[in-house]
Formats: sequence, C-alpha cells, structure tokens
Amino acid sequence: MIKESGLDPLSSASLADEVRDGKHTREELADYLRTMCEIREFEEGIYNLFRRGALKGASHLSSGQEAVPTGAVAAITQRDLVASTHRGHGHCGAMGNLMAQSEQERQDHWNAMMAELFGKDTGYCRGRGGSMHIADVERGNLGATGIVAGNLPVATGAALAEHLKGTDSVVLCFFGDGATNTGAFHEALNMGACLLGGLPVVYIAENNLYGMSVPFNASCVEGAGCASKIAHIADRAAAYPMPGVVVDGQDVLAVRAAVAEAVERARTGGGPTLIECKTYRYHGHSFSDAKAYRTRDEERQWRERDPIDIFARRLTDSGLFSQDEVDAIRAKGKSVIEEAIRFAEESPLPDPAGLYDHVYVDPDPAEVTRQIEDERALLAKVKPVEAAFLAKFRESTGNDPKNMLPRLNKPEIDALQAEHGMRIVNMVTAIQEAHREEMLRDERVVVMGEDIGIYGGAYACTRGLLDEFGHRRIIDTAISEAAVVGGACGAAMRGLRPIAEIMYIDFITISSNQLVHNIAYNRYQFGGKIKVPCVVRTEGGVGRSLAATHSESLESWFMHIPGLYVVMPSTPYDAKGLLKSSIRDDNPVLFIEHKLMYSNVMGPVPDGDYLIPLGVADIKRPGKDVTLVAYSRMVHFALSAAVQLERDGIDAEVVDPRTLNPLDIQTIAESVRKTGRLVMVQECFPRASVGEDIIRRVMEYRFENGRTGFSYLDGPPVLLAAADTPIPMSAPLEDAAVPTVAGIVEACRRLR
Repeated sequence: MIKESGLDPLSSASLADEVRDGKHTREELADYLRTMCEIREFEEGIYNLFRRGALKGASHLSSGQEAVPTGAVAAITQRDLVASTHRGHGHCGAMGNLMAQSEQERQDHWNAMMAELFGKDTGYCRGRGGSMHIADVERGNLGATGIVAGNLPVATGAALAEHLKGTDSVVLCFFGDGATNTGAFHEALNMGACLLGGLPVVYIAENNLYGMSVPFNASCVEGAGCASKIAHIADRAAAYPMPGVVVDGQDVLAVRAAVAEAVERARTGGGPTLIECKTYRYHGHSFSDAKAYRTRDEERQWRERDPIDIFARRLTDSGLFSQDEVDAIRAKGKSVIEEAIRFAEESPLPDPAGLYDHVYVDPDPAEVTRQIEDERALLAKVKPVEAAFLAKFRESTGNDPKNMLPRLNKPEIDALQAEHGMRIVNMVTAIQEAHREEMLRDERVVVMGEDIGIYGGAYACTRGLLDEFGHRRIIDTAISEAAVVGGACGAAMRGLRPIAEIMYIDFITISSNQLVHNIAYNRYQFGGKIKVPCVVRTEGGVGRSLAATHSESLESWFMHIPGLYVVMPSTPYDAKGLLKSSIRDDNPVLFIEHKLMYSNVMGPVPDGDYLIPLGVADIKRPGKDVTLVAYSRMVHFALSAAVQLERDGIDAEVVDPRTLNPLDIQTIAESVRKTGRLVMVQECFPRASVGEDIIRRVMEYRFENGRTGFSYLDGPPVLLAAADTPIPMSAPLEDAAVPTVAGIVEACRRLR
C-alpha cells in the first residue's frame, strides 16, 4: 500500500485557491471527473457484456487506474501523441476526449471505441484490431499493442520523427509494470535517452503491482515470488540516465502535474522522463484470471482509495461543486457509455468480402504499368551489356563451378565500359548509390542502425553517407535490434521513410515482434488508417564460415507474414533499382542481400534515376527445356549450371523472382508451361519454404485456357534447398549445406 498518498497538500481550501489562481479551471476539473467516470463506465460495461457472453475476444480492464490516463492526457495538447498498451481503453478514451471539439464528437469517439470491441465495422479499426489494438491513428493515438512492451520502441521512433521534423510534439508512452522487465523496455529507454541528445517522449509506467499473477516487488500472499528486486520502477531511470518520478497514480492532479513537468522538459529539448504511477487494477489481468495471487484485504484497501471517489469528494469539499453537480457529471459519463453500447450493438459487422482490405497499400495500376514499361525499355539496354559482361567472365574463368559470382578486373571493366557506354559496378556500390540518391531526393529518408555512420555498416553499404548527410539522417544506434526496427515503425507512422539496417538476418529474430506485429500488421489492425513505409535492410546466406547464428537464410519466415514485402536482389542493377523502389513504396519492405555478393558480384548499372517495379520477375536467361527458378546468390549458381547443361543439349531458362512477396507467379508459370519442367533452387531450409510455396503455386496456377500449371509439367518439380541442419562453420561442411552447381545440373539431367 502507498503510505504517502500525496492528497494532504491538496486540501479543499488549497484546491479552491488553485482555481482562483488560474492553475485549474472549474471546467477542467469537471472534465477530469467526467473522463474518469467514462473510462470506468466503459470498463465496467465491458465486464458485464463479457459476463453475459455479448462480447468475444480478449479484454484487459483498467478499472481503478482511471487517474493515470486522465491526468497524463490532461497535460498534453492536441498536437501531441500517445502510444498505448494492451490495457489501453483508458488511454484511448482520454485521448479521444482531448481531441473532441463538441459533445457529439465526444460521443462519436466512445461509440467508435465500443464498436471496435464488438468487432463492428464502425469501430476505430473497423473490427480488425479489437481491444488489444485499439487506435485512432488519425488523431494522435498511435495505437495499442497486444504484446507486452511492444509499443515502447514504436513510441520512441515516433518521438524521433517529431524531433527530426522540427515539431514540438511530445509522445506519451504508456505501459504496465510487467513491461519493465523486458528487453524492449530497456532498449527503448536507452534509445530515447541517447539519440540526438534525447527524444521528446515521456515513459509512463502504470504500476498496478502485478504483471499478471507475479507481483512486481512484493505480495501479501505468503510464499509469492516477485518479478523485480527493486521497489520502484522509477529507480531504473538512473541507468540511462533520465529523471525518474514516482507519483500517486490514484490522484489525477498529481499525475497531471508530474506529466506536465516531463512534457515541458521533453518539449524544450530536455529529453525523456520515466514516470511511475502507483495504481491498482480491480479486475484480474484478463477474464480468465481468478486473482488468487492477492488478498481480499488488499483489494479493500485500494478500493478505499478509489481515484474517482477521492476526486469527487475533493471537488465537493472544496466548495467548487455541489453534490448535485458531481452526481450530474457522473450520470453524464454513464449515459455516454450506455449510448456507446447501444450504438455498438446496432452497428453492422464487417462484410467478409472486405477481409483482405488494407493488408497492403494497393499500388496505382497505371503507375505499375508505367514502371513495367519503363523497365522493359531499360532492360533492352542493360541486357546486351550484361550478356557481354557474363561472356567475358565465363571466358576468364572457364565457367569454374568454384568461381560463380561474376567479377572482372579493372582493365576488363574499363574495356567493357568503353565499348558499351554503361558502368560496371559491384553490388555494394549500387546499394550505396540507391541510399544516396533517395536521401537527396526525399528529406524524409533517414537511415538508422548499428555502425552505419563512421564505420559505414558491416558491409560498407552506407559508407560515405555520414559525411554528406550528417548525424540527424545517418543515425548510429546501440546494439538494440528491437528498438531499431520498432523505432523505424514509429518513425514511419509519423511521416518519415526510415531505412533500418540489421547487420545479419539472424539478428532479425530478436526484433521479430516489431517487424511482424507492428511494422507488418499495423496498417491492417488499425483499419487501414495508417501507412508504415519503411525498409528493413539486412543480409544473409553462407560463405564466410560464420556458423549458424551469422549465416542463416530466413526469408521463408517473413514471406509467411501478410503485410510485409520481401525483396532479394541478385545483381547490382537489381539491387539499386529494387532498393530505390522499396524506399518509395508505401508498404514495409524486408530487403535481404547476400553477404558474399557485395564486392564479389559485378554488373552493368545505368546512369541516372531508375526504378524496378516490385513484384516483377526477370528472366535472366531464356530457354526452352527446363525452368530454373532461383534468387539471390543461387541465380549465379543456376546461370553457371545452365552453361554446363547447354553442352548436354539442355536449354535451361533461369527465372529470378527478385521479389518473393509480391511474387510474379505468372512469369514463372508461363516459363513452366513452355519448358514442362521446374527446378527450384534456394539457399534456405526446405520445409515450409519459398521453394515449396512457388512449386505449389505453379501447380495451382490457372491459365487463360482453364488448365493449371500441374497439367503442363512433364515430370515432378524438384526442390534443391539447404540441408536440414544448422549451418556449420567448417568450409567444406558449409559448402555441402547448400545447393551446388553440380547438384543443379544433375537434377535437370534427371528430368530430361
């Protein structure tokens, strides 16, 4: 129990004095009471609806905690933002009230909240998000996250965007005590404190004593453990450092005062603050929680300090309000929620025909057609140079299967460039150029990640950019993958076009919550009212004896995720054009490069600005006898195999999807219709993989004549993939763990 409630200094007389002195207005005090009542009525209404089976899904109630969102939101303006957690009805409720310009708008706000919990089409997120993902992203509410602490990196990224844009907006980030024991909490607070001298974000921990059943620090139940050895969450602020404040979360005015001070500090460049609000939830963690971890006496003590009752008494004891006026305010709050329930019950459910709406930002068909036509014209110039380059490479190496990545020496390159009038560059140069050109073109493009500034990235893809664009656009971060990816999400939601570099794709696993549940899902689960235009660049693949945790090919994991594009280039031309298109696209893109291709793969790259449309495959080598589908490094294995097969009289067509999602299945299927045979080559593991998906989709593909791809196959499709084992370190084992040129050749011969 809180011993120092902080209520004594706010006696009846002093509250009246503060109103006379202009610290509060009578209208503000009435609104605080009404907002708390509306939040309480909303929560209790939900509780009763669930008990009688009128609502489905998950719902985490915050009855007892109303003073925190009410007081905190009272300290900000309509230009500020909030980011919420799974127990977020109060935050959404208070923010919507702040944004409402009339009684009708206020009622509409609660209607939309309630309708969302009913899964109705009139809900804030059109029934896609529900209780745990409620948001009003169009009016300052960046949304709730269903996974504990998932919102902290997003809020930090949003604050980064506001700082870089030069606004004076501040982000309030709400979370529970359970979040403070997660990695995302520490990564986010460290990033908020470190980046650019400190970001305009206020971290607000609602310490209701229990993460779920485990107490934060202590329990009245004998023998119970604890989640933390410290009594106060605010003590953790010293690690960053930033101010740490403990406030009575049952006192709406104390919360408002603490948050107002932190907001002013953040707004004027002082950086973040960690505020711990000591509060209590009356209900269990969720409806399945029997609350066996706490005592009836503990619950009784906290109910005696109910934030609504305390504040209502203070208003009447001060003489500022009569009991009738207070009762009328409470009755108004009740009637608003009763109307919201009626509205939600009578609202229509979403039409199942709209199930796929807003998974992606749909491209403009005319723009896509134009891009395809532009690239077709450009390829007519690039392909002859590429053919000459590869021919020279084969001549130099004799098509050595141990030297498949095309690279020439400087005199050979100079000769080709002079003959064809087109540059020959390596892949890392192409990627550097794509970054630079897009940053010059659009000031919203920023790059963030580990060692990307002075060091230029682990593979030099951002080398030289710091000198040209400075620390505000080339942002070195701590080793904090979750914060980097989540920060990119928040920044993208607030209007930037961030590129987040993750050094190895293996490390994406650390940030997968942010990549999947926020970056990929936010547009859909927030009802299509937001775009998340960011690129997460990373690299994968074997070849440097780095063993299992630095050599994986995990593209299949993320190809599985709706809402996320996956791009994997094989040539410098593709890398530059695809990266530029990815940066400009309104959908989030996971852009995966191969670690062996940066300096070891060369090719022609045109001068000037060009784009390669996402979702369009490229036929790297035309043929008529067998279709080889490969991407990234395996394209070069397939091309080498095709040269060997030609000696056997087998004319192989090599198709590079270039983007795995969206996938140009039409080009692949048309190739299979022509050749009758399909060999899929990939460096990732075989089970539930890219290749399995492509093979299935080819066989199911229905042509204009009604036949399927299956009916055109003259033999079983073949999948060549990585061995079903972690990647070993030793070079001969590593080579044996992925497809080989000899293996591709043999697979094609067997199909003959």
